[in-house]
Amino acid sequence: MCDASAAVALTDRLFAVASDEDSVIRVYNREQSGNPVQSIDLSALLDLDARKPESDLEAAARIGDRAYWISSHGRNRSGKLRLSRERFFATQIITNAQGIDLKIVGRPYEDLLRDLTGDPKLARFNLAEASLHEPKARGALNIEGLSATSDGSLLIGFRNPIPGGQALLVPMLNPDEVIHGKRAKLGEPILLDLDGLGIRDMAYSDGKYLIIGGPYDGKGQSHLYEWSGGTSVNGKPCRECPPQQQCFRSVWVTW
Repeated sequence: MCDASAAVALTDRLFAVASDEDSVIRVYNREQSGNPVQSIDLSALLDLDARKPESDLEAAARIGDRAYWISSHGRNRSGKLRLSRERFFATQIITNAQGIDLKIVGRPYEDLLRDLTGDPKLARFNLAEASLHEPKARGALNIEGLSATSDGSLLIGFRNPIPGGQALLVPMLNPDEVIHGKRAKLGEPILLDLDGLGIRDMAYSDGKYLIIGGPYDGKGQSHLYEWSGGTSVNGKPCRECPPQQQCFRSVWVTW
């Protein structure tokens, strides 16, 4: 597939991948090349605009036997509002004799942008204004990262904006309540020094976060960083992984 944008591990062999071009979750076996072993079309379950159904799925994270998925929440490349791109939802990971099944849990949440733009803790980032621009414009709004945390909450990572040259993370403290219709409870924002890059993807593993930082406009190289979750590492919140650990071409990570 092309334009793979998000992935979660399902078993030690199987992983699920989303594309930003459709709403199909494809399951692959890491021991087999070629076509997916299973495809699950979620289009009918996401309450998409029938005229403009592209959901622009950009990131995913697993907590227990549940995978959370998030769309970009940004405008399209022409700067036009597309409500189908404002989705946050979860799938239950079910193992059975036939293999793996993914079932929608609760309901897709369509008001996260309202929660982000209306939270006083985030007012200094002018996200309401940012959300009016096409996603690769300077200072626009574009979500491309999602990660579980050690306490069962989520971190939402922004490719854009990059306020003051720092990457923006916003904690979502109640993901289970959100998919059951409650407003998102957002934590204090976190700003990370990624050398002026935004967040293209991130994953939590073995007590640390791996973060792919990339330019907001796609012009330039991506870099891989390690973050302990604390406020600083050697005076900086993140440290760049050595070059020998950065031999990748994709911009999503699953761990």
